[in-house]
Amino acid sequence: MTPSLRQRLLRELRIDLWAMTVGVFVNGLLGLDAVPRVLRWLGYRLAGARIDTPNIFGSGQLHGPMRNIRVGAGTFINREVYLEAVAPISIGRDCQFGPQVMVVTSHHERLPSGRVSTVPEGREVWIGDRAWVGARVLILPGVRIGDDVVIGAGSVVTKDCVKPGVYVGSPARELMS
Repeated sequence: MTPSLRQRLLRELRIDLWAMTVGVFVNGLLGLDAVPRVLRWLGYRLAGARIDTPNIFGSGQLHGPMRNIRVGAGTFINREVYLEAVAPISIGRDCQFGPQVMVVTSHHERLPSGRVSTVPEGREVWIGDRAWVGARVLILPGVRIGDDVVIGAGSVVTKDCVKPGVYVGSPARELMS
């Protein structure tokens, strides 16, 4: 067996084991709407996430190492939010997330052959304090969102939005005042 095949098989095995153990606990049990928010919060922390707020509603999905997820105090995360933490996701204090927001940190490089790599490369996502992220926003890998930034519902954030203001669209662009 070649070293690259062995590495790929071990990576796939880790993903499957996570899904069968921590994943069932995090996304199966803790994600249930019937679980009180304070128990969900304590469970996420027990699983290794650094979450300083109990204001996380149900039906969400958290994937990747839980140590890669940090959420500041006073932040509100609405229903069905999807956090894919191949790389770190850092969400500041007093932020507001609408329903069905997606934060993705994995990127797949194009190989010299023209094919797309099957091995994800993680790119950190950083969101500052007091950011407002509207319903169904998609935040792509490697993006930075600054303090006091508002991202309008349905927007796709492909590049940094660091200057305080309102950003909308696909790709998200700052609205002129």
